[in-house]
Amino acid sequence: MGDTYPRFTVAAVQASSVIFDRDKSMDKAVRLIEEAADKGAAIIGFPELFIAGHLGMWYTLKKSNPMRTERELFVELVKNGVKVPSPETDRLCAAAKKAHAYVVMGINEVDTLYPGNIYMAQLFISDEGEIMGVHRKLVATGVEKLHYSRGDGSNFKVYDTRYGKLSSMGCGEHLNSLFKLALLGMGTQIHIAQWPSFGMYPDIIDCNVRQFAFEGKIFIINTLGITDKQNVAVYYDTPEEADNFVGTTGGGSSIIGPDGQHLVGPVHNIETIVTAEISLEDALPSKMEINLLGHYTRWDILSLNFNREKLSLLKDIASTRSSSVDLSAELQEVKGKISEISERLDRLTEKLEP
Repeated sequence: MGDTYPRFTVAAVQASSVIFDRDKSMDKAVRLIEEAADKGAAIIGFPELFIAGHLGMWYTLKKSNPMRTERELFVELVKNGVKVPSPETDRLCAAAKKAHAYVVMGINEVDTLYPGNIYMAQLFISDEGEIMGVHRKLVATGVEKLHYSRGDGSNFKVYDTRYGKLSSMGCGEHLNSLFKLALLGMGTQIHIAQWPSFGMYPDIIDCNVRQFAFEGKIFIINTLGITDKQNVAVYYDTPEEADNFVGTTGGGSSIIGPDGQHLVGPVHNIETIVTAEISLEDALPSKMEINLLGHYTRWDILSLNFNREKLSLLKDIASTRSSSVDLSAELQEVKGKISEISERLDRLTEKLEP
């Protein structure tokens, strides 16, 4: 009969954060994980920086944002950030374990070594409630540059799950072709594309992720945030501006198949959980004609360098010197053997000469 490919349900959570409130956002996240699990979801994706909110709408809607306010916002982001591990991640792990589902959560991650550093991150949790890893956004976009540090290649990975290989990136990372190619090269099959709440560019976002799905023959759980009235007081400068806010806005979440077509969605301007049943077998037929990771490429002409080194301020010089000494000793040993072989060749040559 050959291999079989089970069908399973995936979910893109489209919901509003409770901005600058980690605990309430956490409560909402746990509830939404449970709701998605009730819908049969085995893999659940959340919007970018769902805990505890993204600043994009704040910048978009405010008429002024002086640096004093910027600093105050940064302090709030750090204070409401998530350390890995921490009691907050323990709660998410427990919710994932209870749901028997893999969860990829967008978080403001606080560096445990350098507390003033925060990262736009995706936290990967297994269906057994274990932390699989964290991806820190490699590049910041627009206003994000004011607040966030950058990740490196050491935490840019694809994770094995019982359903397939899983990856995730945040927002503008999907505009970088090399980032997407790297994930394809690591074998991703199911990708969670995280975005904040956008009142703009919904068609461009949709076009971008559909192209990625079609190019790589992968499934994409495209999950976007929502802005609702609970956050209006933070986003606007005056009561008059807040009064002009009309309902819940943003979204555009969807599930996209390996042919680049929507399996469901996109859904706009409401809080909802988008689900679809998928099977990795559905990605196979079109690979006969176009397989970017097989016959439909030329790695002998074009390839991608990938630096997986963990970047750090401190390097162990003693270890480096020790390594250099070892290499130097090995080099001297090899040179000695070469000299010995050369002398033996000279003696043999003399004996063979008439």
